[in-house]
Amino acid sequence: MESKLKRFINVEASEKKLAIFLILPTAIAVFGILVYPLVYSFILSFTDASLIVSDLNFVGFKNYLKAFQDPALRYSFLITIEYVVMTVFTKLLLGIAISLAVKEKFIGRGLVRATMIIPWAVPFVVSGTIWRWMLNPNVGVINVILKKIGIIDTNIGWLSNRFFALPSVVLADVWQGTPFFIIIILAGLQTIPEGLYEAAVVDGAGSLRKFIHITLPMIKFPIFIVTILGTVFALNQFDLFYIMTRGGPANYTRVATLYDWQTVFKSFNTSYASAISYLILGLTIVITIIYTRILAKGEK
Repeated sequence: MESKLKRFINVEASEKKLAIFLILPTAIAVFGILVYPLVYSFILSFTDASLIVSDLNFVGFKNYLKAFQDPALRYSFLITIEYVVMTVFTKLLLGIAISLAVKEKFIGRGLVRATMIIPWAVPFVVSGTIWRWMLNPNVGVINVILKKIGIIDTNIGWLSNRFFALPSVVLADVWQGTPFFIIIILAGLQTIPEGLYEAAVVDGAGSLRKFIHITLPMIKFPIFIVTILGTVFALNQFDLFYIMTRGGPANYTRVATLYDWQTVFKSFNTSYASAISYLILGLTIVITIIYTRILAKGEK
C-alpha cells in the first residue's frame, strides 16, 4: 500500500498524472464557482422554488411561460435594449474618435494614455456612488456647473426625473466604459502600416477618404470585439442601476437584471428569477450570433 502511494505521489514518473495533478485544483474551482451554480439555477427554473419555502415541485415550463406573459418583464427588456443601444453606440463613437486622437504624437501623450484608463479601473459601485453625488439635485456639482454657465436656472433632479434618469446612468457607464473601447481600438490602429496612408496621399486621398477606405476596414475586427463585449456588459449591467436609481423613478430605469434581483430579494421567487436569468442569457447569445454573422458576411 505504501509503495503504491509513493508511486502515485511521484508525479514526475508520469506526465499524465502530472497533468491531472496540475489541472485538478482549477477544475474543482471552475466546477464549484461556475458549472454547479449554472446547472443548479437551470434546474430551479423548472420548479416553484422560493426563498421562504423549502419544498420544491417540478412545474415544467411554467416560469418561462409566465415570463413571456409578464408585461413588467417585457418593459424591463425594452429598457435594457434601449440602454444597450445608447451606451454601446456612444462608447463606440467616442472610442474611435479618442483613439484616433491619442494615436498621433503630441506632448504628454504617454500621460494622457495612462490617465484615461483610470475610469475603467474604478469599480462600478464606486463609479455609481460618485455619479449619484455629482447628480444630486441639491449639492451635486453638475447642477452647480450648469447654473454657473447659464444653461439652467433651477436645480434638476437628474435621477428622479423620468426623462433624465436613464441618460444619467448611460452617462456614468460611458464615462467608465469608453477607455476599454479606446484601448482595443487603439491597439488595432497601431497595427495599420503607415505605407498605406502614404500611398493614399500620393493618390490624392484626403483625411476622410483615408479614414473610410483604410482605417475603418483595418480596425473592423477590434470594433467587432468591443461592440460584442460592450453589448454583453451592458445587457448584464446591474451595479450602476442599483446604486444610482434602484429602478426609479416609477420603474423607468428598471432593466432586466434589476427586475431579476427584485424577483429574488423582494418577491422571494427564486425559480422565476432563475428563468429570467436564462432569458437574459438567451438574449445575449442571440445578439452574439447576430454580430458574428454580420462580421462573417463582411469578411466575405
